[in-house]
Amino acid sequence: METIKNRHEIVFIYDVKDGNPNGDPMDSNKPRMDPSTGINIVSDVRLKRTIRDYFIKNGEEIFVNGEALTSEKRALELVPNLTQVKKYDRETGAKALLEKCIDLRLFGGTVPIKTINMSLTGPCQFRFGRSLHVVDPVFQQGTAAFTSGEKSQQRSFREEWTLNYSCIAFYGVINQNSAAETLLIDEDVNKLFEAMWEGTKDLITRSKMEQLPRLLIDVVYNDNENFHIGELDKAIKLVSDLPGEKIREVSDFVLEVSELLKLLESHNDRIKEIRYRIDPRLKLTLNGEPFNIVNLISGKMKPLSE
Repeated sequence: METIKNRHEIVFIYDVKDGNPNGDPMDSNKPRMDPSTGINIVSDVRLKRTIRDYFIKNGEEIFVNGEALTSEKRALELVPNLTQVKKYDRETGAKALLEKCIDLRLFGGTVPIKTINMSLTGPCQFRFGRSLHVVDPVFQQGTAAFTSGEKSQQRSFREEWTLNYSCIAFYGVINQNSAAETLLIDEDVNKLFEAMWEGTKDLITRSKMEQLPRLLIDVVYNDNENFHIGELDKAIKLVSDLPGEKIREVSDFVLEVSELLKLLESHNDRIKEIRYRIDPRLKLTLNGEPFNIVNLISGKMKPLSE
């Protein structure tokens, strides 16, 4: 199949209530924070984990599957004869792995096997996600389900950090030039967006429960256009009558998109289409007035498959 021809620019917004979207294991598993601003941070690795978990559930083969093993051993699990020089060289070995694993086609990867020594930069990359408002981490204690030892009659205590609420925006780019090296096709991109949306809803661990996707925007540029606007997430502003740390649910705010509209309109001739998916409970405004995303760029809006 032919690799993708279009640059994609992505904004993905989701929220979490009474949970921890991305704990820092080096800091008592507290939610990751920018201490200077009070903004909640979520790593790109966490988002990619969500995507990969959804792929696994839906029968896709992935390279980074969470097992504790070397990348070389994982590669040989997928392609047992990969080290046979007569059968595979660097190009054919990399191709065999790429054809099997959708996460390699999207995110790239490194396989330090001497015969192929594959190191590919993935065409799909995300910046760290950041909350659109100030958050206030909460330390909680509770009683654990079991005692700490066989002879103990008293149950141990459970301690955890959570956020009352956080609305998080991720920004990403898919580069069609790099996609030619990883064999990324349009079907893979469509599966990525499905995994971002549905995979977020599928998170059911105690700390990840109550995470809901709210808005997904995919700006698709013209064929072979080596351009994207950049920082589209910064053009979406959360507006609320409440202080950021007092926000508790999606009905407590609106997202103002006037700056986003100006950016998109200024480069309208370079945009092929804008695909989107939105939770109807999320409210948008344009210059303070209620706004429907279908009107963002006339004639170019296209809903993502649901």
